[in-house]
Amino acid sequence: MNVHRRLAALAPRLFPPLVWAVAAGASFTFATVVAIDGQHPLAVLTALFTLLLAIAAATYGYLVVLAPDTGEVRPVDDALARYFSVKVTQVLREQGADALRPVRREISVLFADLNGFTRYSEIATAEESVVTLTHYLDELVRVAHVHDGTVDKFMGDEVMVLFGAPLEQPDHAVRAVACARDMQVVVGLLNTERSRRKLATLGLTVGVNSGECVVGNVGGETRVQFSAIGDTVNVAKRIQGLASRGDIVVGERTLELADLPLDGLEEHFVKGRGRSVKMRRIGAPEEPVPFT
Repeated sequence: MNVHRRLAALAPRLFPPLVWAVAAGASFTFATVVAIDGQHPLAVLTALFTLLLAIAAATYGYLVVLAPDTGEVRPVDDALARYFSVKVTQVLREQGADALRPVRREISVLFADLNGFTRYSEIATAEESVVTLTHYLDELVRVAHVHDGTVDKFMGDEVMVLFGAPLEQPDHAVRAVACARDMQVVVGLLNTERSRRKLATLGLTVGVNSGECVVGNVGGETRVQFSAIGDTVNVAKRIQGLASRGDIVVGERTLELADLPLDGLEEHFVKGRGRSVKMRRIGAPEEPVPFT
């Protein structure tokens, strides 16, 4: 981490104990001089008290504010862990708020929707619906973090994941496609286990698209959220809506970046766009693919 940036971040917290330490030190020096002259009987007690105050302020400043680095990995903040993988979180801590400023960048966007949840929620209790939804979404987020994806937001039974933001990832399209495939595999494994336990099962539809977006903290004075804005996001959502249960639909640009075959492209007009969108349906492997 940049030394100047760290000092600037510590300054507001370090200033109060330093002020107390300086003030206490000055008082101690004055009281000591007075005690030596023998002019005031209580000067010795005053000197001892100010000495203890100076020691306490200095100790607080070192142990609590400065918090020396012992080489141990600090636990990931809960708020960050919900959206960023451990690796991305550690880098964000080092780079600070600069890493979340809005920038224009080519990224890959993934939408994953739990197929059948709306129907299930009609016949299940609210408590059962929440437990089931949480079970599936937890697994989808875990897979996204394995591929260093950033969870942009949850929309009911749907999750939006970004690749290539907030940290640049030259292989963002490869990561997004691998993540989509693993999500389908994991949901399949989860369904097998839930069927064995006679629990309700849900399907998954996934759409992936790549292109330029503005990514970073967006919002107003009262609420700010890291997100991506642009046509790429809209298209990713639309092509996800064209997927069938267990299906993955990938946009043409993602196919190019991930070096996947371009033969057999479908062309569709999607809502909100005057031009057609080219895409291709790809299958999922039988088991998760190792990714490094």
